[in-house]
Amino acid sequence: MKRNFTLLSVFFAIALFTQSQNATFNGSMSGGGATGSDRAADVVTDLSGNVFTANTFLLQATFNGVTFNGAAKGSGASYDNNLLVTKLNASKVTLWSIYSSDGAVNPTGLATTANGDLIITGNVRAVLNIAGQTTTANIIDAAGTITTFSGLGSATANVQSFVAKFNSNGLIQWVKEFNSNAAKSFSVLTDALVVDDVNDIYLTGNFTSNVIFPGAGQVTLTTANTTKSAFIVKLDGTTGDMIWHKESTGNILSEIIPALTFGDDGYIYAAGDFQNNATPTTPTQSITIGGKTFTPSVGADLTLIKLAKDGTIEYIQQRPSIYVSAIKSVRTKDIVVKNGKVFVSGSFNGNVGGIQFSDGALTCTSASLNGFIAAFNSTDGTDVWHKAILSPSIVEVNALTIGNDGNLFGFGYHYNKLSSNPAGDVDFGNGKLLTDATNASGDIFLASFLPTTGVTQEVHLVCKGTGSETGNSICSFGDKLYMVGSFNSGTLTFENSSTTAPVAANFDFYLVDYKVVNPIDGFSTTETSLAPYAFLDNKNSLVIIKNSEYLSSVKLFDITGRSIKTLSNNTLSLNIDTRGMLSGVYLLQMTGKNGNTTTQRILIK
Repeated sequence: MKRNFTLLSVFFAIALFTQSQNATFNGSMSGGGATGSDRAADVVTDLSGNVFTANTFLLQATFNGVTFNGAAKGSGASYDNNLLVTKLNASKVTLWSIYSSDGAVNPTGLATTANGDLIITGNVRAVLNIAGQTTTANIIDAAGTITTFSGLGSATANVQSFVAKFNSNGLIQWVKEFNSNAAKSFSVLTDALVVDDVNDIYLTGNFTSNVIFPGAGQVTLTTANTTKSAFIVKLDGTTGDMIWHKESTGNILSEIIPALTFGDDGYIYAAGDFQNNATPTTPTQSITIGGKTFTPSVGADLTLIKLAKDGTIEYIQQRPSIYVSAIKSVRTKDIVVKNGKVFVSGSFNGNVGGIQFSDGALTCTSASLNGFIAAFNSTDGTDVWHKAILSPSIVEVNALTIGNDGNLFGFGYHYNKLSSNPAGDVDFGNGKLLTDATNASGDIFLASFLPTTGVTQEVHLVCKGTGSETGNSICSFGDKLYMVGSFNSGTLTFENSSTTAPVAANFDFYLVDYKVVNPIDGFSTTETSLAPYAFLDNKNSLVIIKNSEYLSSVKLFDITGRSIKTLSNNTLSLNIDTRGMLSGVYLLQMTGKNGNTTTQRILIK
């Protein structure tokens, strides 16, 4: 008896792999004051979907209808840089804020714990203001409790650091200082922050001479670094005291680790750039981190570090910069880890070479910075893919996250042209261009890429203006992407043509969110789609699934739930032979490599 096959509903487009735009503009808000530069630093969410933004402001700032008064403006080039951290619910209603009103307090990172606590790290110093010399700075929690940092210097070379824990109501739990010495006369800066699955805290930073970690003794460089040395430290999430530390000890030009994340495999991953101070042909100075020694090149190497939670360094991988002149050629910005891959973003100077990967050099023709994203195997740090985001002028990919659709999203800014560079489009690869011919000072983009290959999926001009805009940080929660940055345009126009006017001509900050539609709820019916799709071959009694390399498994069940067939492979086409099966309704379950699953009915007649 001849049997016919009917798909009762057209097969879905699995979450990672549609070429249509999954992300759509959802809303925006801005804040700032009438004096000086107010800038964005970071954005994170908690497990309840609340949003936390970290910003700085001068004198006074208003955000979401709430006004904050900071310290008096410093004299000359000495600014107050007041802290402003705000918690908003998913409807963007302000729940509480933390701020400072004394000294200079600059946030550098936020993180949330599983129970909704907030961890903040940043840098502090005193300010020589119009009222005279001060030696203090402070943080004020949501209930008005003031924590004071004392004995501070006002010079930029005297910056110290802190890490603080607040509960879900914004009340201070503890504050720990990272100081250079008893006199606080040298620089200690924190760069990045992450919390692991048991709420312990990891930070990266750098120091010029000494660093005193909380709850432990002083750590001193064994060699005099020309500029700065980097550290990675683990703190007890309950007390804030140090558990272990790793520092780089090399007499080279620069050692910084600005990117840090906790991977879905339970390891800590850090990325930075290390620049030797030797001549191009003889970079002889080696550095050591946690017992592992390597020799950076002279142009700033892209450096990837994997650590276990006990501080054991699993590997250090370098991707040398290609040296042409004495310009630092790599700037590492962000890092995320997902499904066995490590993704690192940043920028590099094209006119001074590029970045050397295992299959060749990543280069560009711009005389300025162009962006990059590189993917590595998390197990051993070997190359998976890498790509340049190209422009005749400036492009930087400052932040990364994984969206609800499983794609890798990159957030950053670009200049259409510079005085020494011609105007031109931003090329994200795979035929995806961003044309923005009207602003030479910097606008904001959002782009997504396939995590498996780096193929560009979509590109958005998030916002633009007549001045300079920056894209600083991005995070993902559910179907939302949240992004923060700074702008100094008279009018900032977002993708939906809505505008936001800043309070003053100087910098203010913005928060924008996008909704990411997971195509698992949609359909794919054409062979031109990159998404998996199914069709019937009645002649050969087959259900054929195309683009099945994006699937981890395909299972066929009868209507009672009994398993009939299970298939798993990475081929481009997967066939299910239905010969010999009884007539009736069957359930076809398809699971993507991002873990998303959908089930469709098949009627066999």
